[in-house]
Amino acid sequence: MKCFGIQKVFAVEYEMIDAISGYFEMWVDNKAVCRFEKGNREWKYEWNLLYIVEWLSKNLTSILHEEEFPLPVSATSSIEFLNKSNEFDSDNLDEFETWFEKRQDWYFRHSWYSSRGGSYLADVMFRRVADTIEIEWDNLNLYKEITFINPKGLYYVNSNLFEQVIHDFVEDFMTENINN
Repeated sequence: MKCFGIQKVFAVEYEMIDAISGYFEMWVDNKAVCRFEKGNREWKYEWNLLYIVEWLSKNLTSILHEEEFPLPVSATSSIEFLNKSNEFDSDNLDEFETWFEKRQDWYFRHSWYSSRGGSYLADVMFRRVADTIEIEWDNLNLYKEITFINPKGLYYVNSNLFEQVIHDFVEDFMTENINN
């Protein structure tokens, strides 16, 4: 597998199986975030990797530059922001819809889960915090059929390292698999 970054800090790996499908792994603090167990066997994430590449290409700027959660919620991490913002209620339908639209739009820009294309992709949140990118995931109960090897985590990566790893991965993928 091609590796971009440092596994013990932050890295992305991939290997193409055929013209469409490939294996993918994201390493955070030496933890394989996308690996899972199913049927007493450990599996690498395998799918059409273009979904991840396109999501990263489209949302990297939001991850790198949006520092504020768009709703007035007091929290310290991405998942806590989402959970607390889900508690909002209002009798005013417009206010209610606006709140949840802002919440959903932010989530779609900061988690690749909406681009899983029906696969067993871990739900990972990416958020800028000062000079770092917060990477958080809680996949304890995401799917009934599988169990993630590292189901939960929170880690902060230098934003320059994060940007370089993602850029190198996307560029290599596009050059090797799309532009040929």
